[in-house]
Amino acid sequence: MKPHEYIEQSKIPLKMIYWFAENRVISNPLTEHDVQCLEFLEKIWGKHEVLRSQLARISKKRRQILISTADLTTKWERYAFSRFQNLGPGKKLPMDQLTDEIEVTFGFALKAVHIKRLYQVRRKAYYQRGKKRSPKSNSLVQQKGVIK
Repeated sequence: MKPHEYIEQSKIPLKMIYWFAENRVISNPLTEHDVQCLEFLEKIWGKHEVLRSQLARISKKRRQILISTADLTTKWERYAFSRFQNLGPGKKLPMDQLTDEIEVTFGFALKAVHIKRLYQVRRKAYYQRGKKRSPKSNSLVQQKGVIK
């Protein structure tokens, strides 16, 4: 059975099944043993207890980064997000410059759909940057520093 045939009945994303195949966790085409393993994996896929124990093994900073970028499915989206996040205070990154960087780095021309997504990624990054330096959070930190 091919991975794309299996995915029609599975809740595991096709991208993950292909990742398993590329990293030789399962074979392509799938054997009977691979199908059994994937069926077991489906039973625990997305369970909070499993996720919690996996996330507990990494640092809080890394967990926060993972959570904030979980909906960014492609490498170029995560790249754009990090470029926006890492700008200095008061600095802005021109979209033309970023689109050129993405086209050169990832080797494809951005279409209108990609550029629309890029604007969404920028809005998300700027929103999170604003949350980090909001006056509310700074006043709470200052109050905690006063109490001893």
